Amino acid sequence: MYSLKTFVCFFLIGAIYAEKELSEEEKKAVEVLIECGKKWDISEEEIKNIEQLAKDPTEKILCFLKCTSEKDGTLDEAGNVQMKYINKIVAMMKLKNEDENSIKECMRKVSQVTTCADMRNITKCMLRN
Repeated sequence: MYSLKTFVCFFLIGAIYAEKELSEEEKKAVEVLIECGKKWDISEEEIKNIEQLAKDPTEKILCFLKCTSEKDGTLDEAGNVQMKYINKIVAMMKLKNEDENSIKECMRKVSQVTTCADMRNITKCMLRN
């Protein structure tokens, strides 16, 4: 089972390495990872290990995750979790129903994300399974 960011990162990095033709949505996601990675000085190695790093995230990792979440639609402009996007991604994660429901329920309880530190609430939801 995969966390949301790990799923996206591994899927996109794998597609790049396999030189797979990316859809427009996948290309946009890669651009977000690159843009936020540059902004927060996150290496490709750190992106590959994002799930491990998210277990005890530094401020830099939290800011990177906030950046990607703002740009990929996980968060709206006010910092609210967008469940429509979460539901779509969680469905692609191939989780057991109870794990999927647990993530969704946890994400519904996440309050507004306005600081990098607020991303801890999202990482706790995604890493609880």
